[in-house]
Amino acid sequence: MPVAATTKLESVNIMMAAIGESPINTLQGVLPVDAQLAVDTLHEQNKTVQNEGWSFNTEIDVTLTRDNFKKIALPTDVLRVDANIHQHPSVDPIQRGVQMYDRLNNTFEFDDDLICTIVYFRSFEEIPEPARNYITIKAARVFIDRLVGDAGLRGYTQQDETRARAVLLETDLANADHNILRGDPSLTNVFSTYSPANALIR
Repeated sequence: MPVAATTKLESVNIMMAAIGESPINTLQGVLPVDAQLAVDTLHEQNKTVQNEGWSFNTEIDVTLTRDNFKKIALPTDVLRVDANIHQHPSVDPIQRGVQMYDRLNNTFEFDDDLICTIVYFRSFEEIPEPARNYITIKAARVFIDRLVGDAGLRGYTQQDETRARAVLLETDLANADHNILRGDPSLTNVFSTYSPANALIR
């Protein structure tokens, strides 16, 4: 029987327990100061980890469509975007705010739609359990540092965080469709070689 995935509330309570505080029953409404800090830290670390680009939040060959003014607006859940340079040799598209900008021609206007690799931000409930576990441990360590600043009170060590990251890496590599060592030849952007593979030295 599969084990239920860690909920956001459970992660927050793990962080609360790490500083010796009682668990909370809900994330709704006005929370105690420490609990709200835990929620905010969890969200922050969730975004930080996802920004690296994993198989569960990276989409390849996404078409970004121009509007009537030849501009390309980005969805609000985009963390990073990179255009296929071989398909778009005459432009240098980068993300600027919530729009794409052509750095080569100094304009927000594009003559063609863009084929891109996009890293999206997923809610905590959408990411796999190894990612939830790693993010929770990482967030707990940051939370303790900010709130208490006493390494002796830590419920988790750097080794715990590294081990959790290794499990996430192993799971993610198993799910990825491209080869970490040589990259997928169909990809021609910064995500073609799997960036979290360098994780264990961080």
